[in-house]
Amino acid sequence: METLEFSSLSLSIETIEIKEDKVLLVSFNGQITNTNAYEINQSISQIFKGNIFNLILDLTNLQYINSIGVATLLGMIKTVEQNGGVMLLGGLNHFLENVIKLMDLPKHVKIHQSREEAIKNWPN
Repeated sequence: METLEFSSLSLSIETIEIKEDKVLLVSFNGQITNTNAYEINQSISQIFKGNIFNLILDLTNLQYINSIGVATLLGMIKTVEQNGGVMLLGGLNHFLENVIKLMDLPKHVKIHQSREEAIKNWPN
């Protein structure tokens, strides 16, 4: 497991195997705010350094996200799409659920109640 540390946020990145697919499980812990969003946006490409483009984003412990953070998530979705990967989201609290719904995500980015549910529902 690898951890990326930022002011007010840490990202834990773990490679798991689901139905013979290598998948990055990226767990957010903290907040994406004006003080750390630029740094996060500049470093997010590190997630893809192993050329794995299947992602489950565990947002259970993401307490807040600003507009730059939303743009970062959209950039991750674009990277996944351009490389033929799959992205699922899991663990949205009420605030994040409202923010994500406003984002008008592509239809193939599925939202699940928890990371366990996202893992269980990984597409074949």
